Amino acid sequence: MKKIIYGFCLVLLASCELGDFGENLQVNPNLLTPDQADPNFILNNIQKETADLLQDLNRTTDEVMRYTVLNETYGDVASDNSLNGEYTNYYAFLQDATIIENLAANDDDLLFHRGMYNILASYATVTMVDYLGDIPFSEAIRSSELIFNPATDDDEIIYNAVLERLDDAIIDIQNATILPLDDLYYGKISGIEDRKRAWIRVAKSLQLKMLVNIGDTNKINVLLAENDFISPTEDFEFQYGTNQADPNSRHPDFNAGYTPGGFGQFLGNSFLNLLLNDKTITDPRTRYYVYRQNGVDPSDTLIRCVGEPNFNFCFLGNAYYGRDHGDTRSRGADAIFRVTYGLYPVGGAFDEDNPSAPNFAIDTENQSGAGILPILLSSFVDFLRAEAAISLGTNDDAAALLESGIRKSMNKVLNFAGGVATSSSFAANQSDIDAYVTEVMTNFIAADDNGKLDIILTEYYLASYGNSTESYNGYRRTGFPSVFSAPIFDSNSPFPRSFSYPSDAVINNTQIDQRPITTQVFWDTNPAGFIN
Repeated sequence: MKKIIYGFCLVLLASCELGDFGENLQVNPNLLTPDQADPNFILNNIQKETADLLQDLNRTTDEVMRYTVLNETYGDVASDNSLNGEYTNYYAFLQDATIIENLAANDDDLLFHRGMYNILASYATVTMVDYLGDIPFSEAIRSSELIFNPATDDDEIIYNAVLERLDDAIIDIQNATILPLDDLYYGKISGIEDRKRAWIRVAKSLQLKMLVNIGDTNKINVLLAENDFISPTEDFEFQYGTNQADPNSRHPDFNAGYTPGGFGQFLGNSFLNLLLNDKTITDPRTRYYVYRQNGVDPSDTLIRCVGEPNFNFCFLGNAYYGRDHGDTRSRGADAIFRVTYGLYPVGGAFDEDNPSAPNFAIDTENQSGAGILPILLSSFVDFLRAEAAISLGTNDDAAALLESGIRKSMNKVLNFAGGVATSSSFAANQSDIDAYVTEVMTNFIAADDNGKLDIILTEYYLASYGNSTESYNGYRRTGFPSVFSAPIFDSNSPFPRSFSYPSDAVINNTQIDQRPITTQVFWDTNPAGFIN
């Protein structure tokens, strides 16, 4: 984005030096000015840009958090080339958002628009801070004031400013009398008061998420007293479509996981092992999360790690073929044997013990990519509250919230896509859920506080499949799940406590200096090197 702004400014300044061609000839008749823009169109774009940004960040962190295999070093995955696109898109997003702000300044009909934009901008900003720490904020998007090298703001100051912005957004939505033309998140809620409640609850749930990061017990207790968080019918998520042609509206992971040549990536064995072996029963969500492309185990020749001592898992059996964390070996001709993404959340296929058939994933019944991006779910809120009750001593019941979070996650996953899998003989049922919950809660009651936190964060990790930002934050915040081990081939590689500044930002902005990936964001107060 900065390159675009700089280029625009240079062209503008150069054209002004060519001479005075008269006032009329200095106005581009084809350029849409902000006061002429359609606020509904701009808000639509902001809604889509938010989902794209958050999804791109999640997919970048999937390798770090073991959902997919880390087939490079931590330094590579968090390098200065990793977030160039996301950084550019974030500031382009803010450029659009300021137009809404200016239009709404003198038009009360746009209060709902402004409230929505402020919530979406807040979510995007907080997430960028969680990945990068200090970023340009107060001086950003001010090229009209000749600020072309905006200084970075302290990440804690940005957090506090966003908390206030969310309060302002809540007031705007409370006072709004007209709904936006399109709402890509809560458009199915028709009544204005119900729609207001949903967006206000998103704002307060985001504030809770931020305050758990910060560790502010008093402010969390204020929110708990209000008890105004999102419910299962108000889960904050982005719905993808099934269109394959340009524009492709399908879930990005469906596009990657359902191809004629098989799955080009591997799911992580650490994640698969938690689903399959962490408890005495298999996680009821396994067949919904993971799809086995082939019913036959790959040969030892294809796997190439059987009996090797430095592997944690190598192969888990029963056609659950993934890879260990940090397995940087070249990939063999095994793409049709690898497990791929399942029904939830990418809109793929439900696993029903598939026959031995190459490329069965794309031939079997699936949801054609009509998945979701689970941004902030009601189950996430319960896990955050359970964590805060243990680690911060908030006014909450950690055990009740842990059980509630698990059950909400199970119900969402098992009934995904209109309950398309409920009629299958392989579908999980209520007794499966009850058995799983009973085992978790028995272990929870017997554990000390550290053990309780470990259990909460492990269940949060499993429930946040499709949103690795949540588990990335939780891992840095607590060090849990404790079962994670270092990369098998590069065990001394430091875990990225933040990501490198994008190279474009460092090159184009003289006020940004690169720093190592061991740099900790302000709320990450744990010792250096305490996580793998």
